Amino acid sequence: MKRFTFIIGLFVMISFMVPLSGWQTKGLAKPNSKLAEKVQEAIANYYLENIDVIDMGNGKIRLEGKVRTLYDKLRIYAIVSKVPGVKIIKNNIVVDTPPIPDKIIEANIRYELKLNESILEPERIQVKVHNGIVFLSGEVSFQREKEMAATIASWQKGVRGIVNNITVLPPEKAISDENLKIIIQHILHDQFPLEKSVSFTVKDGVVTLTGNCSTLWVKEEIPRRLLRIQGIRKVINKLNVVPME
Repeated sequence: MKRFTFIIGLFVMISFMVPLSGWQTKGLAKPNSKLAEKVQEAIANYYLENIDVIDMGNGKIRLEGKVRTLYDKLRIYAIVSKVPGVKIIKNNIVVDTPPIPDKIIEANIRYELKLNESILEPERIQVKVHNGIVFLSGEVSFQREKEMAATIASWQKGVRGIVNNITVLPPEKAISDENLKIIIQHILHDQFPLEKSVSFTVKDGVVTLTGNCSTLWVKEEIPRRLLRIQGIRKVINKLNVVPME
């Protein structure tokens, strides 16, 4: 009898030691196929909250659950799309974000656009919000700016959807001297607002900086940031360091 009790106890102990799969530990609906289980495991590596996965057959996957931001919903979609065997995704995930006035969402997005160094021309992007849906428009020089603007909008609380109508300029126009002048003006205005004495010219992609700046850091940092812009081939730095009184 003691031997039998020992065996039962050992079996129970081993059962508790066996690691449970993601759907067991997180209270998710049990995956209805191997594909659904793979999808759920992929999601679990990114998102800790409950997202149920249903295999509808023929590679079609349905996602159910709630997330805190639109970015999470889009990110989960991207993760699932990389799982081998997935052909179609029905994304029923709900963005459970608190209601925030549209004007506040607009202001938050505009502020973030100005802070992000990937956005070279934030002033050329228009932002409108209606009932939590963000409408982006305007012109930018590069595709990465369009994509980053949408990503920034998706991070914001209160955003439930995005319509991205931003136009990307053709390469020959994006790197023209005239367009480079506009980009440089925005960078100086937004990132170096106190440097009122800095002037510049652009000729065949070569930028010449003249005038005065307040510190050695500014003198060295302005050229560094300008050289990140596609189309600028060289920066001639003739700035003088004159400390502000």
